[in-house]
Formats: sequence, structure tokens, C-alpha cells
Amino acid sequence: MNRKIAGLVFVTTVVVAALAGDASAQNSPGIAALDASLRGAVERKDVPGVVALVTDRKGVIYQSAFGVADVSTGRPLTADALFRIASMTKAVTSAALMQLVEQGRISLDDPAEKYLPELAGLKLLEKFDPATGNYSVRPVTKKPTVRHFLTHTSGLAYPFTSAVWRDLKPRAGETYPFGGPLLFEPGERWHYSTSIDVVGRLVEVVSGQKLEEYFRQHIFAPLKMDDTSYNVPEAKGPRLVAQQQRAIRLVVAVSPRRRATTGASCACSSTTASWMARAS
Repeated sequence: MNRKIAGLVFVTTVVVAALAGDASAQNSPGIAALDASLRGAVERKDVPGVVALVTDRKGVIYQSAFGVADVSTGRPLTADALFRIASMTKAVTSAALMQLVEQGRISLDDPAEKYLPELAGLKLLEKFDPATGNYSVRPVTKKPTVRHFLTHTSGLAYPFTSAVWRDLKPRAGETYPFGGPLLFEPGERWHYSTSIDVVGRLVEVVSGQKLEEYFRQHIFAPLKMDDTSYNVPEAKGPRLVAQQQRAIRLVVAVSPRRRATTGASCACSSTTASWMARAS
């Protein structure tokens, strides 16, 4: 994490802790301190803009917005701005599956292929020569379970977390579900991956609903997350925060799968997506 941003997070956390313990937070010096900290981060150009919300069980203690929603136009950032939450969608998808586990409709230790036949007969990469592109695979000796996909221990990867996945070109006629051959036996170790894509598909198959429909009915509606969705409705477009990128060397691999949006947003596949969610 950028040191300046890390410092901002630390200062903000300390102030938030003070506010949470102050019964008269609205009149607390902590409010002025938090305003100054967040405004200062924008003025120093640590961040283009920031929205902050502090609540306790009784309600909102603090809420404010500083900076711009779009650097190119200078459009002011507002408290009801919509942000892309990228891979935070994974947390929503995982919560959805855990609801189904609680209901006894799926078990963490079930082989995932019980619900997704395309996962039967998975192959594990034995050798790969990046210079020639030659590789060899073999059948896995252990079937990945639902738990393995929830915990990123399935053996899957992402092109941006694995040079092998990035560079390997499957031979004609070879297909690999959810991206490529496994890098290791399921459960052997942790590797950030497309595993939650599988989790999202499991939610769809077990529930009989499309992922967004399931999210809406069982998570977003009960929590009154009315601004969280895969796509931003036209009427809410002006509230969308433009994507910004610092001048650093960054290699990004974009999945061809659909992504979703909420007043924040998250990265997922045809089942999980880059969500736009409300900041407040």
C-alpha cells in the first residue's frame, strides 16, 4: 500500500475509534480532525477523492465527501457516489454460498463436480517450458471440494497471479474450465484465483437463480443495498466515480467474463462481476 495512503488509513482509524467512544460525536473535536485528515489527503493528492461514513448501532456518527469524482472534469465527489468495488464482489459471492451451506443445500466438503460436471477430470500442469510453449498435464489425484474453491486452494490461478497461466497456450481441442490447468493438487496451498467464479456458478446451480437475482433477493434487499448492481442504471450514471490510475507500471489481465457494479464494485466472472455500490 502507498505509505501516504497507509498513513491516512491509520489516522482515520484512530479518529473513528475516538468517535465511536464519544456519545456526543457530532460535536466532538474528532469530527474536525477527521475532516482535516481527509481533506488533507486530497490536497496532497494522495487520493483524488474520498467518501467517509462512520456509524454505530444507533445510526450515522459521521459522513462527508472530499475531492473529485472525475479528475479529468473536476466533477465534485458526493456522499452518495457510486464506486467500483472490484474483487470485493467475491465476499458477496462467498456469503451467498455460505447461506446455502447453512440451509443444508450444499456441503463444504462435497466434491464440486457433484454440482458442476465440467469440473470432473481436471488436469494438473506437470511441466511448462515458457521458451517453447511445450507443456504436459496429468489427471489430479484429489477432487477439489467446495471448500477448496471458497478458500483459493483449488489449484486455479489468474493470468496476473501466474506467469504460467499468462503464457500457456492450450493445444487445439484442449479446454480448461475456469481458465486453465491446475497449478497444484487441491488443498496443497493458497493461490489467488478464479476460484470464486466457481463459487458463483455453484450458487446459481444450487439455488436455481442467476447470481444477480440471488444477490438481490437474499442479500441486497434485506440489507437495503439498493444501489448495488452489475450495471449502473442510466439515471444513476452521474453518481458514478471515474476510474483513476496512478502513473505506475501495472500489468492487468482482464477476464472476458462479465463483471458487475454497485455503489461500490467487485470483480467476478459470468457469475461474479464488477459491482457498483453506493459509498454511503
